[in-house]
Amino acid sequence: PASKATPPKAPRKEPDYYQPETMDAILDALDHAPLKWKALVYLMIDTGCRRGEAVGCKWEKLDMEAGIWTIDSALLYNRERGTYEGTTKTGKPRKVSLSPETVALLKRHRRAQMELQLANGDRWVNSGYVFTREDGQRMNPDSVTCWLRKFSADNGLPHLHPHAFRHTAASNMIANGVDLVTAASELGHANATTTATIYAHQIETAKSKAGEARALVFRHRKQA
Repeated sequence: PASKATPPKAPRKEPDYYQPETMDAILDALDHAPLKWKALVYLMIDTGCRRGEAVGCKWEKLDMEAGIWTIDSALLYNRERGTYEGTTKTGKPRKVSLSPETVALLKRHRRAQMELQLANGDRWVNSGYVFTREDGQRMNPDSVTCWLRKFSADNGLPHLHPHAFRHTAASNMIANGVDLVTAASELGHANATTTATIYAHQIETAKSKAGEARALVFRHRKQA
């Protein structure tokens, strides 16, 4: 009987994303955050990457002059293996553009990391990762969530979660008319259908605004 039964579908939760005023407050608070964390959060906000992709970023994958990041790996964690390097969720690499603000922060962070390396001497582990622990070793991706939790509490911000930055980036792209194929590519989704399913509400909102824009032709005629 069980093999013939159709299990109920779990309702899809609407993705959490931050409104512009909340983003302004977050960016203001980041001005007083440690440079490493400010650069890491900027990278997530800018690209909509997953937290494992952010901490899995390596210097060799960053083209600072062109402002391009090649995302082809991520840091993952489980009890059996600890922190380890894996592929992206789809297993496919992608290239994303970086804003000048993010590039400038990454360059500053690179100089600070080199100074930290000199201070550590033989204790430094040259892992090649952009964001590391104090001795150069790779970070646990859970540390991003933990830091954001404390950061939000210390600055009177709503609970911040790394994936909400991803949803915010996606919502901004959709609201500004970026097509679904491009948005899916930027986010690292398997295809545009995945993007359309997750962000159905944002797409409908964008369509409603498109309809309002088209209707302006009638309002202009009445005014004339």
